[in-house]
Amino acid sequence: MFSVATAVTTVFTLTGPQDRLRQIAEERAYRTCAPDQMAWENDTTLVMTLENGIGTSFLRHGDGLSDDYPDVSIRGMEYFDCFDDPGFAKWQGGQLVYEADLITVFGILFPTDASKDWPGCSASFWHRSPPLSAAIAENCPDFDLLPLRQLAGPAPGWVETSDGFATLFLRLPSTPDAQDGLGVIFYPGIGRSTLLTGIDRFGGVARFRRQAYGQVSAQCPELRAVLRECWKADEKKRRKARQERKVLKRKMRKEIREGKDILFDLFDPDPWVM
Repeated sequence: MFSVATAVTTVFTLTGPQDRLRQIAEERAYRTCAPDQMAWENDTTLVMTLENGIGTSFLRHGDGLSDDYPDVSIRGMEYFDCFDDPGFAKWQGGQLVYEADLITVFGILFPTDASKDWPGCSASFWHRSPPLSAAIAENCPDFDLLPLRQLAGPAPGWVETSDGFATLFLRLPSTPDAQDGLGVIFYPGIGRSTLLTGIDRFGGVARFRRQAYGQVSAQCPELRAVLRECWKADEKKRRKARQERKVLKRKMRKEIREGKDILFDLFDPDPWVM
């Protein structure tokens, strides 16, 4: 067995009078983080960044800061460098206002801000939770799916993007406050797809489930023609993928019979399927 160190980044953003924040910065130097890991976002916003964790839980440390400094507003964010599931929290007046873990369902490059280049602009879809909207609106104010309406799509009301492996077809929420958006993640090379339902403007998803090509085509008839084109274009890739999975499974069964340590069974033969 071997262990792998996972880098953790924790960020606390304190908002309040400048003199008070300067006092806090002096008090917390080398306690919360080193002085060179503190930065002024503006005159009333102090950002503390902690690399590789903080020696205690994210929420407990935030609770401690809030107890010590109830006169300032504190926002916290923590994420692991190998995951896309950040955690957000906010404390006000010494009390926890919200705590939200953004559990990624699917993420893909997509120009959520049409004024920016593609790199760095991505659409993420999360398990929806009650504090999700507040957490994203406050911590990721530029993230909003609704501006994608201006893009041309494969069918009226739909927009599309692909990363060369998966293709996302997205029907946006009908109004800014609605949670009726619909998404289809189509993997034409392996003939698999996933249906996302109940999408809101912040990427919150009510439910997602695996669907066969025929099921998606039946539920979204307006996409039937474009799905058929994708399906036909990658017929050879699907055949190759099926052959590779069969070879992998035969090899795994052989290793089990021979009593050998299996390394590749740590990986799902179909890791792309949710």
